[in-house]
Amino acid sequence: MKTSATIAIAAAFLAAPLSAGPSAEVNAEKFYVTALELKGKGALAMFDSRTKPMMAQMKDAGLTARNANAAATKRGAPLYCVPEAARKRGLDNEKALAMLGAVGKSARQELTLDKAWLRALQKEYPC
Repeated sequence: MKTSATIAIAAAFLAAPLSAGPSAEVNAEKFYVTALELKGKGALAMFDSRTKPMMAQMKDAGLTARNANAAATKRGAPLYCVPEAARKRGLDNEKALAMLGAVGKSARQELTLDKAWLRALQKEYPC
């Protein structure tokens, strides 16, 4: 079952600025564990004070990854390649959390959210 908070968090994965934004400051494992906790709260997650900052962090991670991929693509070596069908379909909250989970706990413990999300995209959509 999709909740408003987890849908918003997943949607925020796909949008945000190339800079050391909020996603460069948060540990990916802490983010992932908190996102799972919020998912467990269902609709009440929207009233949790952690939801809004996490949405901003995911938005930043998504835009950072998108900008890095665009720059790499211009150089002729994209970092990840999302098929058109997947691009049209988009990501739901379950898929986004599963992708972040697939990065692995030990990697998430060492990476910032923006780096972990880029790794998740590379793993899910290799070129």
